[in-house]
Amino acid sequence: MSAKKICVWSGKRGGFGALTPTMRAIQDHDDLELALVVTDQHLYDKFGRTIREVEGQFPVAAAIDMEQAGDSNEERARAVGLCLQRSVDVLADLKPDALLVIGDRGEVFAACIAAHNMRIAIAHVQGGDLSGSLDEPVRHAITKLSHIHFPSTEQSAERIHRMGEEPWRIHVAGDTHIDQILLGTATAEDELRQRYELPPDEPFVLLLQHSDSTVPQASRAQIDATLAGVAKAGLRTMLVYPCSDQGYEGIIDGLEAARGGPGISVHQNIPAPDFIGLQKIAACLVGNSSAGLIEAPYFALGAVNVGDRQIGRERAANVIDVPYDGNAVAVAIQKALYDDGFAAAMARTPPPFGDGTAYRHITDTLAGLEVDERLLNKRMSY
Repeated sequence: MSAKKICVWSGKRGGFGALTPTMRAIQDHDDLELALVVTDQHLYDKFGRTIREVEGQFPVAAAIDMEQAGDSNEERARAVGLCLQRSVDVLADLKPDALLVIGDRGEVFAACIAAHNMRIAIAHVQGGDLSGSLDEPVRHAITKLSHIHFPSTEQSAERIHRMGEEPWRIHVAGDTHIDQILLGTATAEDELRQRYELPPDEPFVLLLQHSDSTVPQASRAQIDATLAGVAKAGLRTMLVYPCSDQGYEGIIDGLEAARGGPGISVHQNIPAPDFIGLQKIAACLVGNSSAGLIEAPYFALGAVNVGDRQIGRERAANVIDVPYDGNAVAVAIQKALYDDGFAAAMARTPPPFGDGTAYRHITDTLAGLEVDERLLNKRMSY
């Protein structure tokens, strides 16, 4: 019997890093074959053209240029539409047995619409999470198109069940972002401090803030408020470019305006092993990235979560929620750095996102998957 072909879809650096252990496990499995498709941010110079990073680790079966020219709602909608159109040709050419996707991104949704209409089985990682902004309904729409679900937590699995998904389709795996942490893929501290010019033992802040796609016109004011709070903390700060959601230009403009300030460095892209290693040694993570909620607690790293982008999302005790207000951000940074009670709460509260073996659960399930009419013909469970 020939190996089952699994097409993995990747549109940005975070999702790629999270699925890296799973893709390696697929490559190593006798009964599975990997076909990796990259699109969206991976192909844009503005975001570091990370397809080069991808190609250094895996063969790329296809690349889809979404041709997103700007950050407006209209530009993003056109880009997602073009991705859908081109996904049909790519999937028709690759003929996968299953499409493996993660999260809540528009480029992922486009691929799932194509796969749904082409009768290709869809496996979804991170379904059932609450994630705010325009992403959350996209995540749930992907869930309803998907045939197999790999939620990160029991809470997320329960939401998927309440959406009418049949229990046999739901496999709680843990969050795949944790796999890369517990497998020891982080870049060593000495190498990181040399590469990013971080003096030994000097504390620093990592800042990663995306636009809130429900109010993209506010993105510049929002990042300016966060930067004002970080400036009050007076620590060396690494600023990282956002993802390609509506409003990203406002975030980038704010970061570039801060470039050259005392102790400030700006980075289009930081490879996943480096970003994991930087979280391990950072004093604090600031912004609204899911990394602050999912990855940071495994390093006992305080995360100042700014605004509503992650509203309602499951989290550990390392998260401090604040509005887009410089004073509130500054106070929260001080709490994350110096509050003994906060540190104690982090130490005694285990994160809910698994033990770093999600890649095994996913790979074993896919290897044993029967792609038949029972799988493809979905019904509400009640």
